[in-house]
Amino acid sequence: MPLMPRVLALDTATQACTLALWDEQTVRARHAVEARAHNRHVLTMLAEVLDGQRLSDAVDVIACGVGPGSFTGLRVAVSVTQGLAWSQNLPVHGFCTLTAQVHAAAASGFLRDGAMVLTTIDAQINQLYARWGRWVGGRFLPGGDVVVSAPEALPLPDTLEPLVLLGSGAHYCEQLPSSVRNLAEVFEGVTPNAGVMAELLGTGALTLAPQPAYELSPQYVQRGIGWKKLAEQVRRG
Repeated sequence: MPLMPRVLALDTATQACTLALWDEQTVRARHAVEARAHNRHVLTMLAEVLDGQRLSDAVDVIACGVGPGSFTGLRVAVSVTQGLAWSQNLPVHGFCTLTAQVHAAAASGFLRDGAMVLTTIDAQINQLYARWGRWVGGRFLPGGDVVVSAPEALPLPDTLEPLVLLGSGAHYCEQLPSSVRNLAEVFEGVTPNAGVMAELLGTGALTLAPQPAYELSPQYVQRGIGWKKLAEQVRRG
């Protein structure tokens, strides 16, 4: 792996379909908020950022948002990543979609050092995916695991101030505990941004942990949801 690897990043776990290529100097990115059909959009975006280059000549590692989020969107991102990686013998890197939202918010100037962050995604079942953490020194320090919860039952940390609420789960703001509603600065429109993730991973600002494509799998959070890795599908065939 080169010291500054060329990173192709993508995430389709939310309403945003986002894909970008970091090539040691620049980011070529495509980002669109679409309700559906991420499977079609992501391949078009890939062709646009490659701009005629072969994948094997342009990319050293593929980074993929593995959730939580839309079940269909997660399967799109993981299957596309595995298919591309396997075809070119490339390693992959999975990243948390909720954490990617935090970095997107920071890149937009929404976070102050020391802020408590609640990053959320609407789970579409009167529940939200959520993760608490603190933004310190340009890094997100998670305060616990990803949870799925009814808004009014969301577990709270001991300290909330200063609080920033990110992502589509902010749709449930009026149902969240009053301590969150009263303190939070809200940025509901924040979504993962592949350009931000590709550059952070490519420059080493975030740790890159390459793995074989067959080890990549969606992180659904809910129990009882199954999805076979591409390698398992091949073996069964």
